[in-house]
Amino acid sequence: MDLKNKFKVTLIIALIGMISLAKAQNKPNIIFIYADDLNADDINYTAADFDLWPTRTGAQIKGIGGNGKDGVEKLLTPHIDGLAKNGMVFNRFYVNATVCTPSRYCLMTGRFATHGKEFAENYKKGSQVTVGWAPNILRNESNLPKELQKLGYRTGIVGKWHNMPDIGLQKPKHEITKPDATYETVKANEKVIKNYYAKAKEYLSKGFGWDVVDRMEWDNSIVNLGWMAEGALNFIEESKEEPFFLYLPLPVPHGLYKYGYNNLSKLDPRVSANGILDKIPTALPPSADVYKRLKENDILAHNVMATHMDDYVGAVLKKLDELGLRENTLVIFTSDHGGRGKNSCYEGGARVPLFANWPAKIKSGTSNSILTANTDIAGTLIEIAGGTPPQDMVQDGRSFNWLLEGNGEPSDWRKSIFIEAGNSKGIVTKDWKYIANRVTPEIEAKMKADPGKVFWSGVNHHNYNTEKMYKGY
Repeated sequence: MDLKNKFKVTLIIALIGMISLAKAQNKPNIIFIYADDLNADDINYTAADFDLWPTRTGAQIKGIGGNGKDGVEKLLTPHIDGLAKNGMVFNRFYVNATVCTPSRYCLMTGRFATHGKEFAENYKKGSQVTVGWAPNILRNESNLPKELQKLGYRTGIVGKWHNMPDIGLQKPKHEITKPDATYETVKANEKVIKNYYAKAKEYLSKGFGWDVVDRMEWDNSIVNLGWMAEGALNFIEESKEEPFFLYLPLPVPHGLYKYGYNNLSKLDPRVSANGILDKIPTALPPSADVYKRLKENDILAHNVMATHMDDYVGAVLKKLDELGLRENTLVIFTSDHGGRGKNSCYEGGARVPLFANWPAKIKSGTSNSILTANTDIAGTLIEIAGGTPPQDMVQDGRSFNWLLEGNGEPSDWRKSIFIEAGNSKGIVTKDWKYIANRVTPEIEAKMKADPGKVFWSGVNHHNYNTEKMYKGY
């Protein structure tokens, strides 16, 4: 090849590279923040709108359900509020399953929980499936990060993973990895904690579509948002030259700010799900600063986790601003389910706020009451990334990218949403809901033998106080 032709080939390769880079830069970054157990009255923006949202506080005030908070409490969540005010608020967003594991399955796969391969393997065809803390996500299933990887995205997960199948590892006892585990307990059991963490991380890093797996909490274990925030910020910094998808499943406010580990002053910042840290994370303000701001704003101290969670969101947004990435980054904030009806098909468990913020595309200050669900997320994000979802990822969900772009509702858009929990199923439409609970003969016998204690799930244990909040239950 002569020098002239070599130059032409080099120029063509360079042009192809520039076109590819331009296309990559045009793809939006995606950050999906999945809170845990979050009700509308657990963040300031939606806290007082009792006529719209099914909340514990609203139920108590209206005299239709107990176990709520005392009055309308103020919350300090300015960054999450900003996502809502400057983006799009979804008022009729539902999760298709209302406890951690199946909800996250629906999110990551676009499929109903009962369409999970694990259920197909464990139950005979035609038999009844009880949806508890299953199904797990298997390597041989299609999922969101795998599809985004194919589209040129760098994918990362930082936070809570609640879909781990049995991989033959002995998990540390809950007593030593509970959310508010002490320094002394973790230090004394650090070898077994670090061993499990390393092997679980190695397992999740292969075959699930993640380029980066970092700062993980396995199921409901040690809470350290500062440590997790460092991982999120590191990922964004490392991914700034390419389109990225960052999944941030938070371990809070699990327990509606009432469980002990929502008391920030009792959480040791040196303690993590990977043992004792070499240094205290500095990505988030220290607890003393958080409590100081609460006092200055006349907010009760037991709502401290709301502000700590908000600081996490704020740190992520600040990093995007610093890198000039904010304009073309879609940030979605929502929850895996609510707390007023968790593990049921009632509104308080299934309907949660969703805020979508994308300065380049979404008009500020918009809201909608379109029926959308977490099985729609995967297909929507794949379409936004420029791809076409595989058929098994849109068999139960549909893309609502048209909604984010400000277009009107298509004439063929869904008229109902399917919800499942335990042995119950629900269908919700714009105006109505139907709930059916059909237990197995074995569970029916248990319920009759111990009425008022054995609930729809078939377990002799309260159903997250759903039985106290919903008289029909």
